[in-house]
Amino acid sequence: MSFKQGSIVLVDFSYSNLKETKYRPALVISNSEYNEHSIDLVVLRLTSRGRDGMWESEIFKDDMAEGTLDIEPSYVKVDSIYTVEKSIVRKVVAHLNDEKIMEIKRLICKLFSVTLF
Repeated sequence: MSFKQGSIVLVDFSYSNLKETKYRPALVISNSEYNEHSIDLVVLRLTSRGRDGMWESEIFKDDMAEGTLDIEPSYVKVDSIYTVEKSIVRKVVAHLNDEKIMEIKRLICKLFSVTLF
């Protein structure tokens, strides 16, 4: 499976008891070079519920370059950053367009007080 920055994937997030699992959507935020050479991916959590608005970005069908999500809007939580092994990714379900990826990257920079863009 090939992973690009902006891919929305289903990840096997195990429950704390390690007996049950549930596939949840996540956004690949690590760049494609990292993804090609690492056994891991850096992802952001997606959820169906918005909360504070400050550290999340709404995702609509118009934000997709490919594929769809079941729930609209969905929310990318830039303050929920995870490193996951590629082996627990079930499949790629969609890909965000470049404009939405850039919006999310700007929000991450704001979270860490980094000025790059």
